Amino acid sequence: MGYTLSRRNVLKALGLAVCTPVFTNFAKADENEWVLGFGSCMSTRRSQNFWKAILSRQYNHWAFLGDSLYPEKDTLDSLEKAYAELAKIEPLAQLRSVVSLSATWDDHDFGADNADSSLPYRMESLQLFKKFWTQDYASPGNGVYSSRTFEHQGKTIQLVLLDLRFNRTPYGQSSKTKSLASGHPESLDPQPPQLLGEEQWRWFESEMEKPADLKIVGSSIQVLSYDHHFEKWKNYPEEYDRLMGLVGRISPPTIFLSGDRHLHEISKNQLVSGRTLYD
Repeated sequence: MGYTLSRRNVLKALGLAVCTPVFTNFAKADENEWVLGFGSCMSTRRSQNFWKAILSRQYNHWAFLGDSLYPEKDTLDSLEKAYAELAKIEPLAQLRSVVSLSATWDDHDFGADNADSSLPYRMESLQLFKKFWTQDYASPGNGVYSSRTFEHQGKTIQLVLLDLRFNRTPYGQSSKTKSLASGHPESLDPQPPQLLGEEQWRWFESEMEKPADLKIVGSSIQVLSYDHHFEKWKNYPEEYDRLMGLVGRISPPTIFLSGDRHLHEISKNQLVSGRTLYD
């Protein structure tokens, strides 16, 4: 597990810590640190040994970044059964009993691999997700995006979790198989495809303009990494450019946390303004 020094210095200067404890053992949190744990891609049909490492650490908050379950089939019935299995995971219940949680979804806990707003049972999926995670969301019926603010030793940390499934428009068949050298796929749709939907965009822009010492944005797919053929923000060029424009014009430092891919990676991007971003 590697760390980029400049990223860590930013966090240390703010008296904060962001960690993914699935991959290693951690000592007790320093009382001067604000600790956010995060993770994604958890199958109830695989070993649950990673919980020992997670529960050995103290957190101020925990964020689930999507794919918290994997239904056996792309059906509503299978999704309901997957939630029933997730509810039986005792270490998850233990974590929920000792620390506050935020959660968003990705394709599998939304309902199907690479699913978008065309999912036939997306409203039923929305109800299942909100019933299980029982947290406050910004919209009652337009997705599972949320924002929470924390205070620590005079510093304000804002955690924003986006919903990249409920309002995502179908991209066209070519988006699943073709990518340009820049990481932008060819689109068969004459209209620019959407990840967030305009309602969520307006909410997100409003949240990002609120004062804070650090902004942490959770995305269920990778934001900055593009040299692969999997799902990523750069598959949606207009959405990616809008995101970079937003974080480029606000003053607080912003860190992205992303899920989806089954690996550990830190990506770095420098904007024209000189601001350095990490994912």
